[in-house]
Amino acid sequence: MKIQYIFSILSISLFFTQIIAQESLLGFDDFIEQHQGLDNAVGEIVPLKISEIERKINFFIEEKFPDLLENIDNILWDSYNTSTTNSYKTHYHTFVAVVKIVNNLELKFFEVIYYPHTKTVKTEYDWSQEQKEFVFDSTLEEREEAKPDLLKLDISNASSPPSLTDFITTHRGFAKLKSKKNQGQNDFVPLDIQKINEIVGQYVSSTYPNVEYTRNIIWKSYETYVSPYSRHHFHVFIAQVKVADFRRVKYLQVFYNPLTNVVNGDFQWNDEQEKFKRPKRN
Repeated sequence: MKIQYIFSILSISLFFTQIIAQESLLGFDDFIEQHQGLDNAVGEIVPLKISEIERKINFFIEEKFPDLLENIDNILWDSYNTSTTNSYKTHYHTFVAVVKIVNNLELKFFEVIYYPHTKTVKTEYDWSQEQKEFVFDSTLEEREEAKPDLLKLDISNASSPPSLTDFITTHRGFAKLKSKKNQGQNDFVPLDIQKINEIVGQYVSSTYPNVEYTRNIIWKSYETYVSPYSRHHFHVFIAQVKVADFRRVKYLQVFYNPLTNVVNGDFQWNDEQEKFKRPKRN
């Protein structure tokens, strides 16, 4: 039993190491290709190579639950996400499998993640015999609670959302500036960084009365999201600020929405910890 446990841990570690290693080879062209593939003349958003993806998802589910499933009724594309930082890029599609469980009349829904660059499938859900449902991995709850509320930040609720072309243009801008600046090193920022920095600085000075001045503004990341009924993208910046009565600088995160040219933030000053932090979501 102990040996099986060790092999399980090693297999999981090897899986994620492989994903990280291969994802590190991602380029902006990979993001552009996926976004262009979603933009088809029929109007229905379908990822590239959907038949191949569905076969891989079928195999993954059947292998994971050999005695649980009666059949897989359908596989539905849910969304496509990209994330870019100076040191790391990743992208993935989320699918929902509609499955029939043995001795259960009610159809169940099982969420999986597909990485197009590595052509691998994973899930953050497992079957609960007690609840008779697929449940989210409880070890990841803290990660989810730490995420920003994009609805409150006026990012994910646009009545006229950005287009796929907006995402493609931004990624092309990254690639252009990266090539111009550093001949291939991972050091890039948005094309309109100077204008955005000014907006970020104005937001910080008008929102946080205990900030005496902003010492530096650092671009942190860019993310995109596409689903059949929603689209959004945003940049995250870190402001290095001087707070009244503190000698050492403090840090806070803000979000820039390219669609509206508006900066919003959810960090609040915590007197007890003497720093800015995001309150936990309820």
